[in-house]
Amino acid sequence: MFRTMLPGRTTLQALATLVFAASIGSAQINGLCNTGQTIKTAAGCTGVLVPPNPTGGGPNRDGNWRLGYPYPTPFTGFPDACLVKAFVPAWVDTPSGEWLQNSASAPSEWIMPPDGEINGPAGWYVYATSFPVPATLPNGAVPRKLFIAGQLSSDNVTFLIYLESPAGSTKCTLVDGQDFPVNNIGNQFDVWTPFSFENKLPVTAGANANLYFVVQNAPCCEGANPTDFRAEFFTSSMLY
Repeated sequence: MFRTMLPGRTTLQALATLVFAASIGSAQINGLCNTGQTIKTAAGCTGVLVPPNPTGGGPNRDGNWRLGYPYPTPFTGFPDACLVKAFVPAWVDTPSGEWLQNSASAPSEWIMPPDGEINGPAGWYVYATSFPVPATLPNGAVPRKLFIAGQLSSDNVTFLIYLESPAGSTKCTLVDGQDFPVNNIGNQFDVWTPFSFENKLPVTAGANANLYFVVQNAPCCEGANPTDFRAEFFTSSMLY
């Protein structure tokens, strides 16, 4: 099992980050949307869920999350997630009976390759979403740091998370403060796993940023089988 040497973020460390951010001025991250929602507007995420396609396929796609194409993505080594430039909107399908059901949480749904609830080839799947970094914070300061927290589930393992700021640049690095893999004990597609992280490099104010979540399907000795990804972001996520 691959594991980076990044230090874990304790609850006290995360709390210290929030207290520090509040003391110097911060803002919630507008436009950082959970999986399964309709396309965001200028006001931010809609909170409206896409009707899931029936088992066997359909046209309905996520409004804010994309899947690296072709899928699975052929990796020759990390950080290849930052080099994936072709993406298609991820599908919103009815989940497998073995997964955390959509009804388990109202703000999100599963996303996947087409018919991912039935079969997906073994390999790496790169899920991406974008969000705007404002030019200034409410107190007039220029944002340079972010803290993002949430919960995810995946089939199989969510291996790595990258941040690219500005979007489409060479400033793309593994996030800081999160242990990897995120959900690394068996098949954790029927439970939530919390995550939290910060950026390594300063974010670029006034430009979009990209988040990449890398999911490995069939990590050992398996053929094609179901694969998917689901994520929710907490309101404690902020720029400062």
